[in-house]
Amino acid sequence: MAYQLYYWPGLQGRGEFVRLALEAAGAPYTDVGRGEAAAGQGMPALLHCLQDPSAVRPPFACPVLVDGKLAIAQTAAILLYLGPRLKLVGASETDRIWTHQIQLTIADAVSEAHNTHHPVGVGLYYEDQKPEAAKVAKSFRTQRIPKFLGWLETVLERNPKGDKYLVGA
Repeated sequence: MAYQLYYWPGLQGRGEFVRLALEAAGAPYTDVGRGEAAAGQGMPALLHCLQDPSAVRPPFACPVLVDGKLAIAQTAAILLYLGPRLKLVGASETDRIWTHQIQLTIADAVSEAHNTHHPVGVGLYYEDQKPEAAKVAKSFRTQRIPKFLGWLETVLERNPKGDKYLVGA
């Protein structure tokens, strides 16, 4: 049975990390938000997933991955679930946790990049906080990006397999 991915059509964002994992592994999946409403997919299905009053464990936001009766929200939780199943992480617990740590650090970088556009408040339009955003963006470019990229380069250099990937071969 194919996985079902619920994420906003036309947006890469957090859902793109899940799409990339599914694609890299060649896993069968349906990108529900990008589907046709006539096929029981698209935005109506996506909104139902988020607002279903019968859901005992409702998701807070997209992305949501459905595997049979299991629904998993949050990019990090989805990737933690998919990694071993799609053979995208090592078999040992140490390798799985290390891969998860790398993913969480990348998620931190993405969050900080997003917040450069919304330094006053995420509910405000970018246009309403442009002067503050310019200051934060400069700091992000000169201080934070070099730290994140430097750490990722160190991880690549120290990969015990000597491969070009952050984890394993």
